[in-house]
Amino acid sequence: MHILLIEDEGKLAQVTERFLRHHGYEVELAMSLAEAKQALSKIAFDAVLVDVRLPDGDGWSLVPAIKATAVPPVVFMMTSRGEADDRVFGLELGADDYLVKPVVLKELTIRLERALKQRPKESSLRLGDLSLDPKARLVKTTDASINLAKMEFELLTYFIEHIGEALSRDQILDDVWGYTFGGDTRTVDTHVKQLRDKFPTIKRQLKTVHRVGYRLEAIE
Repeated sequence: MHILLIEDEGKLAQVTERFLRHHGYEVELAMSLAEAKQALSKIAFDAVLVDVRLPDGDGWSLVPAIKATAVPPVVFMMTSRGEADDRVFGLELGADDYLVKPVVLKELTIRLERALKQRPKESSLRLGDLSLDPKARLVKTTDASINLAKMEFELLTYFIEHIGEALSRDQILDDVWGYTFGGDTRTVDTHVKQLRDKFPTIKRQLKTVHRVGYRLEAIE
């Protein structure tokens, strides 16, 4: 799970980031409104933790746009402003939860895990002319519907869900094939080649990251 932590207090940001990483989350830190907007324009996050008071604006302004995306991330407001009106305002904007500082980090992870489990899944995924229907397990282009083998479909879905991220081969094996899979990273390379051969869009957008793995780039 990929989390954007928006927090301008250096020590608090460092402690929170370390705690979340220890619990298995990938964390990107933004210490201003501008940094947060830049991060949100590049990566689809699973959750965003928003500090209300930032040096170049307030976190409230981010919430409507974040929640308007096709598959909106979980949004938690984190602030020292605990008045009832502030909490209600944050929730009315679309935030999923509102935590008053000092935040108990164990409580944060419990609430976060619960919210992530309840997060709705998108009925279809898209990349350019490709549309994936997870229920029918079909990939549609402008010209045809294409059936993929099970792991080809799982891998393509995984790349689209993690668009913009550099993914290592080991990470892909663990997340797509599972920890008990007995193969090696060449399995990933083989399936990537198959996807590139079948879809011109994937061939153009799925880049090899030297000494890491792969990154699926968004179509601008």
